[in-house]
Amino acid sequence: MKNQIRKIIGIKEWGLFLFFIFLFTGSVNAQELCARPAKTNYGFLKGMFETETTACVWKGIPYAQPPTGELRWKAPKPAQKWDGVKEAKEFGSACFQYGGMMAIMDCEKIGDLIGSEDCLSLNIWRPITDEQNLPVFFWIHGGGNFVGQSAMSLYYGGNFASRENMIFVSINYRLGPMGWFAHPALKTGNTLDDSGNYAILDIIQALKWVKENISSFGGDPNNITIAGESAGAGNVYTLLSSPLAKGLFQKAIAQSGAPQAGSREKAEAQAQSILYKLVIKDGLAKDEKQAELLITQKDNQWVADYLRDKSIKEFYLAYETGIFGRLKGFRGTFVDGVVLVESPKQSLEKGNYNQAPFLVGNNKEELKLFLPLLIGRLDEKGLCQLDKEVDPNNMKIKLTEYVSPLYIPIYPALSYLGAKGFQKMGVDTPADLMSKHQKEVYAYRFEWKQEPRPADFVFGAAHAMEIPFVFGNFQADADSALRFAWSDANKAGREELSKRMSGYWANFAKTGDPNGPGLPEWRPWSQEPGKNRMIFDVK
Repeated sequence: MKNQIRKIIGIKEWGLFLFFIFLFTGSVNAQELCARPAKTNYGFLKGMFETETTACVWKGIPYAQPPTGELRWKAPKPAQKWDGVKEAKEFGSACFQYGGMMAIMDCEKIGDLIGSEDCLSLNIWRPITDEQNLPVFFWIHGGGNFVGQSAMSLYYGGNFASRENMIFVSINYRLGPMGWFAHPALKTGNTLDDSGNYAILDIIQALKWVKENISSFGGDPNNITIAGESAGAGNVYTLLSSPLAKGLFQKAIAQSGAPQAGSREKAEAQAQSILYKLVIKDGLAKDEKQAELLITQKDNQWVADYLRDKSIKEFYLAYETGIFGRLKGFRGTFVDGVVLVESPKQSLEKGNYNQAPFLVGNNKEELKLFLPLLIGRLDEKGLCQLDKEVDPNNMKIKLTEYVSPLYIPIYPALSYLGAKGFQKMGVDTPADLMSKHQKEVYAYRFEWKQEPRPADFVFGAAHAMEIPFVFGNFQADADSALRFAWSDANKAGREELSKRMSGYWANFAKTGDPNGPGLPEWRPWSQEPGKNRMIFDVK
């Protein structure tokens, strides 16, 4: 009966229908349920009812102390306790970064420094129900590990929580050189503080917070699925490989990411290079050779104090920038001997990882998210403004406004080559390695490209395009980075595909197997051609 009603009134209308049923029948009063203070180990939290998704939400919950001052470049410390009831109705600050469309849609702030060092917070959505021990979905945002934030509407968890009867958690974690920095002078003898992989330690700390407190929100601390896209997926691979994350999750999902990690030596060389740039900019040395001589004359305490005394803005200005807030030369996760004792790929190959049911996939045209800025006619501010102004039901923009005529003939070929690389590194190779040690490996490829022309050619099944389908987030407001894609003409098809995908993801998070009633069979990973991955597209 529920499925018949959903088909008649649609996904969003179904949520509102449920809300009014709850509100007027008295079975569960949504406002009252969401207003109940939730008890955590740190104090009481008061959330709110989210009308748009018919879910309870608690936003901006601190899971660690602010990593500022002496805590900059140290392992996260548990959050401090508070008295009374803390309001949890606003998202926490984004972690410090250069503004880009992967984090904000305020076009005037694209390229500006935004966010704060005080940013270690998480958000929780739960369905309107008194049920307990609900499965927990723990989301790690993407953005190259240098941009992004959990407050993006793309990552809202209310629709997914309500539709699939699950708890949804999203987090912020330190980015760029605040999250990964390995200068030898910062070492103290404490193995965690000396790690350099501070952002991964942030994510582990957030998982510990969830495991300790999620039962107060109706979640099952022994049924947690970690999931992420792009860099978030890369961080999932790191958690699979890290001995420090053992026992903190039971299942894992990696969307369009790869198991990668650099070396400690290269990470330290990069940190030293940034130090040289800072002392040159401060006039303490004329060039890199003089900077090197100066540093050799200083002790570790001087260097550590110098680095921590720098404002975060000064630190970021030592980097060159690229599209989407990229920091040129920035190196993320590396093998440190503590968080990672070897590279994730080596761990998967040996079977020396936190084995768990695993769902992995990529999009057919990953590179098309980046091509418009790499070879297109618009810079990021221009693309942002165009996205805000375009009407997906009346697309007046021409293809040549996105892409130069010179590149149009080779555009599909560039996209194809890029996608093959994503699939090889992020899906086929890790799936092959893991399937030697466990049976529960499921692979997919997302192929939906029904955007109105010419966006279907320009973006198609681009990097990150699958996220709204999994979470049921098809926002059309001006602050939605993907609003150009959602036309009336493709509504029925995408909503049907979304229901199918979120059903698979939810089944997997609940049981470790994506299969369930009413869904086509999804077979585990196989080497047989044509039988080793689920294809997601309109029927």
